[in-house]
Amino acid sequence: ALAAIPPAVDAVYLYPLTQLRPGEFDVLVEGLVARRLPSFSFLGVEEVERGILVGLNPETFWVRLARRVALNAQQILLGADPGTLSVAIAYGERLTLNMGTARAIGISPSWQVITEAEAINDVPEEGRRLTLAGAVREALDANLDLAVEDHVVAAGSKNIGLARSLFFPQVDVSALATVIDADRAVASVGRQPQRTLEGGATATQLLFSESAWANVAIQDRVQLSREAQRNVLQLDVLWEAATAYLNVLRANKFEEIQQENLRLTRANLERARIRRVIGAASSAEEFRWEAEIARGRSASIRANSQRNLAEIALNRVRNRPLEEPFSVEEVSLDDPSLLTGDTRFFGYFSDRVTFSGFRTFMAREAVASSPELQGLAAAIDAQRRAYRSTSNSFWAPTVALQAGLTGRLAEGGAGTIFSPQLPAGTPDLSGLFPQTNDLNLSLGLSVSLPVFSGGSRFLERSQRFEEVTQLEAQQASVSERIEQRVRAALHVAGSSYASIGLAREGADAARNNLELVSDAYSQGLVSIIDLIDAQNAALVADLGAATAVYDFLVDWVEVERAVGRFSLFMTADERSEFFVRLEAFVAASGDDAA
Repeated sequence: ALAAIPPAVDAVYLYPLTQLRPGEFDVLVEGLVARRLPSFSFLGVEEVERGILVGLNPETFWVRLARRVALNAQQILLGADPGTLSVAIAYGERLTLNMGTARAIGISPSWQVITEAEAINDVPEEGRRLTLAGAVREALDANLDLAVEDHVVAAGSKNIGLARSLFFPQVDVSALATVIDADRAVASVGRQPQRTLEGGATATQLLFSESAWANVAIQDRVQLSREAQRNVLQLDVLWEAATAYLNVLRANKFEEIQQENLRLTRANLERARIRRVIGAASSAEEFRWEAEIARGRSASIRANSQRNLAEIALNRVRNRPLEEPFSVEEVSLDDPSLLTGDTRFFGYFSDRVTFSGFRTFMAREAVASSPELQGLAAAIDAQRRAYRSTSNSFWAPTVALQAGLTGRLAEGGAGTIFSPQLPAGTPDLSGLFPQTNDLNLSLGLSVSLPVFSGGSRFLERSQRFEEVTQLEAQQASVSERIEQRVRAALHVAGSSYASIGLAREGADAARNNLELVSDAYSQGLVSIIDLIDAQNAALVADLGAATAVYDFLVDWVEVERAVGRFSLFMTADERSEFFVRLEAFVAASGDDAA
């Protein structure tokens, strides 16, 4: 059969090949793939799963067809008139696409096909399966924003060394080459030759400086503030990575539900066609379902786009190629890597008093561990030290020891040697004048204290005081905002947790209602409007139920960001200690409330 296929054939349609043994069918499929021929199966899902590219018949169609034949045969045997029996059956098309085969033969399905088809073997590249904890760790290791902040912290640490370097000896060397007029050199009587090369060295040791000592302490605290800001960014990256991961899961579920809704709409279109054939409906119902299919395709494409955007966001925060494919593992409420996996956790959402104590405890935890407040505390210490330094400058002098060495290294030209011509008989008087060598050495102690500088020091001290006051007020404001953020995030998380069970109940009720309305529609008992309303209600309920857990987890990640501690990186001992402190605090809060 493979050898008989002409080279110009573009595609192959497979009727039921009941004469082929399973092994021979697999050989046929391999041969079609080797020739890169697209294949379409009459039987549908079963053969697509074995390697055929695409099929339209659902897996249950043949079971339903056999059941209908058996039921009709039974009624005929019981005496029913065969001419009165209904032979209409909902076809229920379901497009199934084998993405593994599509990749093997170099086929890229159109958006129209992708939005309707149920894809199998649609697996990402090997080695890129992510977990929540793994994705967050990748973000911490590779995020570019964190890398930038790391360099800021590393550069800032050098300021401390620069401040301390002032208390180490400072040595300067210099050289000066001079050329003057020859007549001026002669007239200098040997003191200034025409060409000279002089060199010098100066050593200074700062003994005491209030401003220099203050700068060392200030730079040390400023560095603590930089490190705190880096910790703030780290928390933001953790929050962003975890939220992006959960958004990918949520987007995947949205896309699955939209595609399932589209398949259900197509099944309803088949029902409408059967109703038209038997005279129970007009062509208007077909057109309405076709319009619903177009709307469903649009929603499915939007869901696909949202999933792509979520994946790009997760790749960016992990510093990966933005459209690198990956798959994600599911996250549940009982995941042991999360705080929610502890059986004690949800007990603190159970009643108003307990939940109130939980909120207060978490707010206090946030204030105690907040890197924002730690950074502000370091900045306040720096400004207080600057204020003390300004106040001390009124009486604290700057004391330094300085030594210098200068000398003439070389000389030449006119005036180099002074040899005055004295009258004959003049006695030698050179011994009467002291002679100096070419080296000059000096040693000095410098003490300086500014007495008056136009009032600038008074103004500077006042400015420092206001800056300290401003930072203290900012610290109180940030503390208040942190507590507000924690309490608000917990209220939102409590609401989304309560919605999980309600959403599931609503989805079950909506699906049961849809089944009843679908059966009634098939029997002509309800209108198309009733069925569309039931289907839309089921879609909304399914979306809500499918994403309720993700909504809560996203809200809980916001709580952990507000608190400044992520349970993903807590050890077993730290979690145990956390619950011990929480239980003690909530118990004490309950006693006080009572």
